[in-house]
This record gives sequence, C-alpha cells and structure tokens, in this order.
Amino acid sequence: MTKVLIITNKNDLTSDFIVKRLKEKNLFFYRFNTEEISKSCFLTFDFQKDSFILTDTIICKQFDLKEFTSVYFRRPELPKISIEDASNGEILFLKNEFYYTLEGLYKILKDSYWINPIFAIREAENKIYQLELAKAIGFTIPNSIITNVYKDSVEFYNRNHADCIVKPIKSGLIEDENVPKVVFTNKLRENPQKGQIEFSPNFFQEHIEKLYDVRVTMVGEKAFAVLIDYQHNTDTLVDWRKGEHVLNHIKIKLPDMILNQCISLLKTLNLRFGAIDFILDKKGNYIFLEINPNGQWAWIEKQTGYEISNEITNLLEYECF
Repeated sequence: MTKVLIITNKNDLTSDFIVKRLKEKNLFFYRFNTEEISKSCFLTFDFQKDSFILTDTIICKQFDLKEFTSVYFRRPELPKISIEDASNGEILFLKNEFYYTLEGLYKILKDSYWINPIFAIREAENKIYQLELAKAIGFTIPNSIITNVYKDSVEFYNRNHADCIVKPIKSGLIEDENVPKVVFTNKLRENPQKGQIEFSPNFFQEHIEKLYDVRVTMVGEKAFAVLIDYQHNTDTLVDWRKGEHVLNHIKIKLPDMILNQCISLLKTLNLRFGAIDFILDKKGNYIFLEINPNGQWAWIEKQTGYEISNEITNLLEYECF
C-alpha cells in the first residue's frame, strides 16, 4: 500500500498541488508541516522498541514513520522559538535541537522512495559542482569564473569584451526578519573594483544575447519544457525572475540530445526531480545555466496546463515498490 509523507511548511502552495492529486487518487498521505513540531506535532523515537512515531494532535492521529513508502521533500521550516528571557545562545541551542532531530528523521526514512533525497539535493545545489558536471556531460555552458583575485577578474572582463554578468554563487536570498531582499543576476556595467573583488568570491559569466530563457522541469525521465518570453520587458532582459510582469510561457519539445543530457544530469546527481534553466541563444543553441534540485514548478502547471503534479504523484505511487 502506498503511503506518502510530504515534508514541507504550511505556506508551501506547491505542495497543495500534490495534496490535490493524492486526494484525487485516493492515496494515503500525511502532510508534515515541520514548523508545527512541539505545537501540534510531536515525535517519539524509541530505539529499544524500534518505534518511530509522529503524532498530530489536531487530527488526533499517529503515524509510524517506517511505514511511509514515499517521501516528497519540499520546504521544511524550523519552529519559531519565542521564550522570554532566553539568550541568543539558548535560542540557537534549541534551533539546533530541532534541526538535528529533523536530520535524524530523514535518516529514519532512508529506505523510502524520495523526491528528492535531501542529501542529494544538498550536493546538487552547489553551482560550482553543477557547472563542472554539466560541462563533463556535454552541455554548453557560458564562459564562467569564480574568483577573488583582482587581476583574474579584470582579465575575464576584458576577454569577454567587457560584456559580463555577476550573480550569486549560492542563493540570491538575503534573509532579514524586517526587510528580506533578493540579489538577482545583473549586468556588470564597469570594470570590477579591486576592493570589491578581494572582499569575497565573485561569480562572473559572459553575457549571452538570447532569444528566450528556457525552464525545463524534469520529473524522472519526463521533461516539461517552456520558453519564457521576456523580450517586451526591459527589467527582465538579464534575469527573467526580476520583473513583476506575468511572462508568457510557451510549451516546447526539447531536442533529443538536450533531453538525454538532462536525464543524464539527474541520474548523476541521484535526483528524481530538477528545474533546469537554459538560455536559447540567437543561433538556437541551448546554454546550460543551472539546476535547482528543489525548484518551484506550480506556476508553470497553472500557466501551461502541464500535468507536472500528476507525474510527481505517479512516481510517489509507483516507483516506491
């Protein structure tokens, strides 16, 4: 019997799509919103009894973690800790206790079928590793350099005809309780400054004139590919995520070579899902940018009618056996 565990948080709208599909298929599932630990969700890991129980006091049910056949890993969050007179060190201690309890929970579920395995996600998120691997698989990648050596940055800037972009090495999200911010990919307007370069590592790439951005949502060996039409909005010319306009998404079929390379990339990274970003240049070449092993996809399903949620649910139902 299929039993699906969704690991996420209460505000994750993407998981709502999967919940809807699981209900349509009448499949057993539980949505574990991890920020509810010690509020409405409680855990007991009894090693003497070999018993690993998750209790939800709102629905008055207990779940044996070992009985879940499939896991859909999305966006877990730690509980918010609000204790009067607690020091920052004490709050950090408690956060670590929650964090490592969840880490242990993931290990308890190691024999289940995961989309995606958490430890594979963490390895795949490294953009440096992604570029090296993508090049080895045969993707075309932009000329790229990561450096905090001033002369190397200047040489790269000049070598690429002073037409470069700068982007975050990890994530562009700046987490701030008051005013969260996002660092997007931006065009470098002038020669890099020595003090800025030597302050921290910098990720530069050549700026490629493009026809479209391409997002490929891979589920298993199936590709849901779209062209993203940004051309009528100047604020999205470099980074399509930057604008506030609704961009046109056009369904496409990938060339066989690109599809096979996408499949190879997922298999090498031990992923069952991946959101891969390309540039389609003016010569019709696909230029690999990055893969997000836990990327968003619900807006693509909503705009295009692609049945991404159905394909993910099929994997959760059938691949676990």
